[in-house]
Amino acid sequence: MTGRVTALICGVLGLVLITGCRSRSELRLKAVNVPASAIYCLFDPSCAVTFTNSSTTPIPISSGGTSFLHARSFAGKPGTPASGLYGYEYRIDLSKAVETIVDVEDVGKVKYMPCLQTIALEFGPIIDTLDYNGDGKAGDLAYVVTSGGPGKIGLDSFERYHNMLTFRFDSPICAGGPHSEGDSTYFFGLVSARPSRFVTATIKETTGLSSVSPKMKKNLRHKVQVRAPQIGTEE
Repeated sequence: MTGRVTALICGVLGLVLITGCRSRSELRLKAVNVPASAIYCLFDPSCAVTFTNSSTTPIPISSGGTSFLHARSFAGKPGTPASGLYGYEYRIDLSKAVETIVDVEDVGKVKYMPCLQTIALEFGPIIDTLDYNGDGKAGDLAYVVTSGGPGKIGLDSFERYHNMLTFRFDSPICAGGPHSEGDSTYFFGLVSARPSRFVTATIKETTGLSSVSPKMKKNLRHKVQVRAPQIGTEE
């Protein structure tokens, strides 16, 4: 009898632990690829939205030229599927960034071409009641605008842990060389029931300068201010 009770307790605890882990962290969530009109028609009968907030923020990587994180948001009009909701879109742009010479401690001057691999930010609850790709099934969590907009790199997957989202791209986003343009992502987005506020996004490089010197590992992550939904009772 004791053995049965012990087995039952272990089974219940195991189920609780597994369920708890799944509720806190969801790995390799997928976004759907869509044309721009598929998204904006959900927010506005004209299929063209007015951006209520738009920002272009420099990314402090070691490169020549310029590198930016673009962010924008828009609201659903009354009578549309997204009425009362807010769309948030992001895009990393290294098209005008170029490799540069950097001075690495204990190594000297080296040529460096930075590449980015992930971006993480606090987003909060995601609306999952819309059908972005028009397959007749609601439940899409995120989307990538692969036509009708700029960019050439999409999302591989993203992870949700509590209110934090980490997006991984399907190939590294690299600065350009002397005779080539740098990379940029498509706009990718999500929908929330809450208006925006500023949060700190963390953009992570691939190996970065740590491939040259382990002392440079601290330079792999870059902090950028960006708009995302309010959390909880924030105003």
